Amino acid sequence: MTPRYHLDANVVLRFLRDDDPQQSPASARLFAAARAGRMQLLLSPVTVAEVFYVLVKVYRLSRSDAAGKLLPLIHGDVVEVEHRPRLADALQRVAKANVDFGDGYLAAAAAERSTRIASFDDDLRVFADVTTEVPQ
Repeated sequence: MTPRYHLDANVVLRFLRDDDPQQSPASARLFAAARAGRMQLLLSPVTVAEVFYVLVKVYRLSRSDAAGKLLPLIHGDVVEVEHRPRLADALQRVAKANVDFGDGYLAAAAAERSTRIASFDDDLRVFADVTTEVPQ
């Protein structure tokens, strides 16, 4: 049976950033082993949110650039991504509308499920395919 690993944000960050002499090559080997079919890597939306946050707040990437770093990982076939279509939609919304990842994810989830959003946040009104209502 092929071993399965949930990826922590630090492993994803070292892989994407290639900025640590020990951890980055180890992360690259892990992804290579998954590409070769020797293991399966799993990525959760919570981990994506954490990676996005660190890329923006710690590494000072723009929201669009952070989304651009993550999209190839989400679209690739090396990692099993939970809620892949929703995550891809969320990151594309972030890249286009310059909103926080949480807002992009919420809008993607609402659009996917044809539901409305209750929010005091005006940022969500940028998405024409989602209805946002202010609680009264």
